Amino acid sequence: MRIFMRTGLALACLIGAGSALACDTVLDPQRRFIDQPGKYCLNADRNQPIAILADDVELDCRGRTLSWTPNDGNDGVGVHLRRGDKAVVRNCRLQGWSYGILVSERGNAQVLNNTVVDGGVGIAVHGSERPEDENARLIGNRIFYYGQGQGADSAIAVQHAAKPVLTNNLVAGFRGWSAIWLDRAPDAQLTGNQLLDLNEGGSAAVRMEQSPRARLLHNTAMLRRGIDGRGLVGAVDATCIENVFINTVAPGFQQCSVRRYNVEQINND
Repeated sequence: MRIFMRTGLALACLIGAGSALACDTVLDPQRRFIDQPGKYCLNADRNQPIAILADDVELDCRGRTLSWTPNDGNDGVGVHLRRGDKAVVRNCRLQGWSYGILVSERGNAQVLNNTVVDGGVGIAVHGSERPEDENARLIGNRIFYYGQGQGADSAIAVQHAAKPVLTNNLVAGFRGWSAIWLDRAPDAQLTGNQLLDLNEGGSAAVRMEQSPRARLLHNTAMLRRGIDGRGLVGAVDATCIENVFINTVAPGFQQCSVRRYNVEQINND
């Protein structure tokens, strides 16, 4: 009886997983706009961007690559979530774009398990200070700056959007101004993010401007060398618990209203 029960449970899990990964429409390589709700996927690499213009859209790239070369005749945004509510973008690999994934004027967007390489801003959320532009979730994404990309001021930027959630994202090799930039993004939650091999010359791991009440838990920031790099900037009314900052000249935890068990390895050379 136990064997049958376990078999039935395994089959149920497989059926549930299959349903979650179902794809209603395979995008043609030249199709650039999604303007109807549904589940979409890719079955080949492509060099055309994708713009999502409808509510309730799920896009699963299934590990396929969207590549861009400057002057290709579009705006340089790999996947653009424009307008509407409840969109999911997952498993995309974006190479060379000025913006890998851009969320603009859209609520409840989820950006999950994507990889961005050789480009500018990896992931950006640009709201408009409306309640419906809240609750973006950026989870499990990877952004690398070791290729020939043009670079950017920030790897992850959230502007004019309340209550964003950034969890288990990885940024490596970033050489710009702020690895994570929160601008008018109150009540942000940053948990388990890794910001590694960052620029040591005047940059910051996490910069917050007019973004009070952030919660930073279990994040790691490591600069290549401890010359003039900072950890947190502008942590007003922030809660900072069990974060690890290595080689930062000014970790910035003293700005946090609540701070416990943070680890600072400060370079005094």
